[in-house]
Amino acid sequence: MIDAGTSAALARIAARERDVANAYRPGFVPESNDVAHAPRAIATPDPLSVAAPPGAYFLNADQNGKIAFSRDGAFHIVDGELRGPDGRAVLGFAPGNRNALTPLRIDPYDRALGGAHNASIDAGGTLGYVRTSVDPRSGERRVERVTVGKLAVARFPAGTQPVRIDAVHVAPPPGVKAQIGVPADGNFSALVPHARDLGGVDIIAGLEKMKEAYDSFDVLRAAHRARGATEKTALDLVK
Repeated sequence: MIDAGTSAALARIAARERDVANAYRPGFVPESNDVAHAPRAIATPDPLSVAAPPGAYFLNADQNGKIAFSRDGAFHIVDGELRGPDGRAVLGFAPGNRNALTPLRIDPYDRALGGAHNASIDAGGTLGYVRTSVDPRSGERRVERVTVGKLAVARFPAGTQPVRIDAVHVAPPPGVKAQIGVPADGNFSALVPHARDLGGVDIIAGLEKMKEAYDSFDVLRAAHRARGATEKTALDLVK
């Protein structure tokens, strides 16, 4: 049977290993604050991939409408809807409406007619696509840019420690309300288009802390062995 101290030491090692293993995972939220790293972004040719400003998060909603916050901006379109890497809907604001968050969706008619192409997200968070249509009378082909809406971004009050939901999603602590806006609105900086967040782990610090966790476990194990040897010696003397 493993005692509580050994179990806790093994849990610390496992947490440190997860931080190191996910050091370069886009949007990863480290389990240990002492290995957190300032945001970094890497370029990608994907026009739907964007990196959030420092300290800001994108808003995702699951099938039940529950909102989670993530820095992973590797978005894609599924069934006409903008979604995150895990399939959650990405929330934003429809054109002319900054009061209600909504999933961002391509016009269903354009999608049904195959007239929606080249979807992309710009630095201001605007999701748009190219609509192609043909005038039935003149046969003239028309091409125009259509705006779906703007991505919402959020931040928590200074000093807030977000609650970690999973590897890439967080939530505000109870009683804390996130500030929500859009990129480049004066309150939030612009997005970085054609980029992805590189995760929030300082790999050097992560490796050092993992080694410390292993060293601590070795010390604990040695102490257990020494105690076991002492107890055995005492029993032998009794016999």
